[in-house]
Amino acid sequence: MDDRLLGGGRRPTVIALMSLIAIASYNNLSAAAALPDIGDDLGNIGLLPWVITLELLTSAVAVLAAGPVVDSLGARRVFRIAAGGFALTSIAVAAAPTMPLLLVARGVQGVFAGAIMTVAVASVGLAIPERLRPKAFALTSSVWGVMGVAGPAIAAIFVATVGWRGIFVVNVPVTLVAVVIGWNRIPDKQEGAAHQSVDRIGLALIAAITTATLALASYQPVIIAVAVGVLAVSVPTYLRWSRRTPDPVVRLHHLFEDRYRTVHLTSMAVLAGGVGANSFLPLYLRTARGQSAGLAAFGVLFLTVGWSVSAYIASRLQERRQGEWVSLLGSLIATPGVVFAALCVHFDAPVWVVYAAFYWVGSGVGMVTSTGAALLQSRTIASEMGRLNAAHQFLRTLAITFGIAAVGAITLAIVDARTGNVETVRDILSGDELLVSADLLQSIGDGFAIAIAVMAVVVAASVPSALRLVRTRGQAVASAS
Repeated sequence: MDDRLLGGGRRPTVIALMSLIAIASYNNLSAAAALPDIGDDLGNIGLLPWVITLELLTSAVAVLAAGPVVDSLGARRVFRIAAGGFALTSIAVAAAPTMPLLLVARGVQGVFAGAIMTVAVASVGLAIPERLRPKAFALTSSVWGVMGVAGPAIAAIFVATVGWRGIFVVNVPVTLVAVVIGWNRIPDKQEGAAHQSVDRIGLALIAAITTATLALASYQPVIIAVAVGVLAVSVPTYLRWSRRTPDPVVRLHHLFEDRYRTVHLTSMAVLAGGVGANSFLPLYLRTARGQSAGLAAFGVLFLTVGWSVSAYIASRLQERRQGEWVSLLGSLIATPGVVFAALCVHFDAPVWVVYAAFYWVGSGVGMVTSTGAALLQSRTIASEMGRLNAAHQFLRTLAITFGIAAVGAITLAIVDARTGNVETVRDILSGDELLVSADLLQSIGDGFAIAIAVMAVVVAASVPSALRLVRTRGQAVASAS
């Protein structure tokens, strides 16, 4: 028995899977670096945040749609289609002459990016033995970590030389390399897999629920009221629909069955709180702490590095301890880390201490999420691997997006309440160099500290969930191996 992740003939498959992760992570991490130049080139600054948010939304919904398709058609066929579509839409994004057309292209690109992520995660469960999956997810986190450092740097080089469009053009050759490597290495259709149609009505309802949930993070009362109304209609409608249709896009037991639910909740809580707080760190550093744009952007890397290191540590710990205990350890690390980060911001601790706090947060996030992914795959059968992993990735993306939106909404709401000048902050986010008042700087710092404190409560919710996870350990499914 070869216990090496790259042994036993697995090397080409693992390289192919990591190539897919690299594509998705680069596309996700590099776009932020292009926002100022996109705004300068195409105008419509008010639409600029949607360059990232819209791709996240469509990607999250596409992850769900791709799950049953992977189960029925096989990961290999979905990979070929998704990779081709991703390359074509990358060209469309790079060629977009106006902001509305750019957003349309980004939305479609998110569909193929979501399918790629579904293929990558499901293929780990299909192609990697259970005993090696913790190492596979640790390697996945390492790829995210490397791209977290390299992605923005590569993007900055393209912006400075060929312009923002080069950031998206480079997706094409990278995707082609992944296609060549993975063409026949991604797992094929599983024996005995039945055809599963895509639940279009369910997808539409899930899209409505997702959009309305994110809208709740807005600080505008009218938007919140509309979102509550949409949720009041769409949630019970989907619950009834999922019980009536034979093949819903999200099977309720994949969300609410105890062996799955606790894994979902633990990962969602630490991701929403940790990544949400980290997302507005550059704004805080650039304004309230007076850092340069380059140093402020550099601040987001500490959570990513902590995430990658702890994912590797988690994989080693799972060789000796059950994954449920490792997940609990991660939540116990993440919770005080976010509390410490809030205190650092509130009391204007030295910047290097703020960096250390977010490294601490990343250590907890990486341990929980990499362990959770391995646990989830050990608790299901191979024929449902695609659909279950799609549901988990959807929930993770939703948690991250909601965390980012919530931190932004809280911070901006406090700035608006104290100064009535929130549009200046939006201009700063768009990359404009402005002279801002001391009151505005103070309100940004205070707002960010309060937002992190709220995220600390969210992350703390992972502890009882992780404890429940420990109490329900030993639920691995034999056929998942």
